[in-house]
Amino acid sequence: MSSTPLVSVGLFVHNGERFIQETLNSILNQTFTDFELIISDNASTDGTGEIAQACAKSDDRIRYYRSEKNMGAGWNACRVYELATGKYFKWAAADDLLEPDLLRRCVEILESDPGCVVAYARTKEVDKNGNFIKYYVTPMRNTNSSDPVARFREMLLILHRCYQIFGVMRMSALRKIPPQGIYVNGDGVLLARMSLLGRFHEVPEPLFINRRHIGQSSATLPARLRQRRVCLTTRHSNLPCAEWWDPAKTRALTFPEFRQLCEYFLSVYRAPLDAAQKLRCYFMLLPWIKIHRRALLSDLLIAADQVLYNHQVAKTESSNLEQGLSSRVEARSVKQIVLGPKS
Repeated sequence: MSSTPLVSVGLFVHNGERFIQETLNSILNQTFTDFELIISDNASTDGTGEIAQACAKSDDRIRYYRSEKNMGAGWNACRVYELATGKYFKWAAADDLLEPDLLRRCVEILESDPGCVVAYARTKEVDKNGNFIKYYVTPMRNTNSSDPVARFREMLLILHRCYQIFGVMRMSALRKIPPQGIYVNGDGVLLARMSLLGRFHEVPEPLFINRRHIGQSSATLPARLRQRRVCLTTRHSNLPCAEWWDPAKTRALTFPEFRQLCEYFLSVYRAPLDAAQKLRCYFMLLPWIKIHRRALLSDLLIAADQVLYNHQVAKTESSNLEQGLSSRVEARSVKQIVLGPKS
């Protein structure tokens, strides 16, 4: 590739051997071809690296990177974003699939509508074998509104699965906000921040295929529930746990619901809105607190149980059991194996 691609696709993966070949095929076989594919392999111990490197050798649109230690999914998602060079950016997971026209349809929307910051397709959910489960209907209707407050309300107060995070995003908008946070629901917060900058557009066809299986991130239990029988509570977030985002948080008190509330507040504070618009957004945090009041209280109980876990389970024992979630190291210590052209 001699010129900068229009789209950067960033695929972050850890031990994705089972599905990654099919995922790579679905990306490389897009009808839209002006893209680079950045693969960041987060210290996989299975055949992920071999599969990815073989594809990189046969397709010069691919750049492959590998870290020596598991840095966490949050770091890895940020990594592919930092390496991107395109005008538009798309995150990709190693177990999802794209219909051939997804990139083309999304890019056409973004190219024709400067006010659109995220273009995404409707979602079809399948099981581990690719068998159809259902079509996911996005519950939001006003994310394409010209009113940023209306868009923010949809992202904040309507329960959804954040599938828009796998849409195609305008890089110039992404650069105006902080990178995706390495905390629970960091992707949801990023989408809320994007909604304050511009409109979302949904392609009406189900061109994005999400694979539902027991090994996916949302099914990962925190270490405090996997490593002992006696605990104060078995409650946990329905979202990927804190140590999935960052291995250093296996023993940390994270208060994920309170963290989200803080991040939403900061999102409004930093947004390019006038005083009246910001005030309207701040008032929306009140119904959010009401909706999440039980989860906010659970944060306190979970924190108490985390303290008990930290006393019950020795730090060395926890580290040995969590081999796949090793302590986070500085980015400069990561060894990069690059296959494919450098931009």
